Amino acid sequence: EVSHECGLTPDAFTLIGHAGVALMIFESGMHFDFEKAQVVGPKACAVAVLGTILPLLTGTILMMIYGYPLLPDALSVGTALAPTSVGIALRLLGEAGVLQQDFGQAIITAAFVDDILSLV
Repeated sequence: EVSHECGLTPDAFTLIGHAGVALMIFESGMHFDFEKAQVVGPKACAVAVLGTILPLLTGTILMMIYGYPLLPDALSVGTALAPTSVGIALRLLGEAGVLQQDFGQAIITAAFVDDILSLV
């Protein structure tokens, strides 16, 4: 009953959370180099697919080993483990001064694709 009510009328914290995610995506897009993304794109996409599927499967399988049902418990834990943090990756790569290098853009590209796959 509570989750249904919260879904109908989101509170201030939900709206602040959505605004924070939007700002984080906006900041990430400002640091994204599309020319370098074309160079590192295929490898970064392969890393992103593995980075989404492996935590999803690992979390789901571990929960099932511990006796929890596949739906909704095990799959929920697997889904919670799948996304990466683009914000943390951006900050660390920026402070290290490697954000504009090929491997820095590969990490950011992989994080973007991983987050998109995790949302889907």
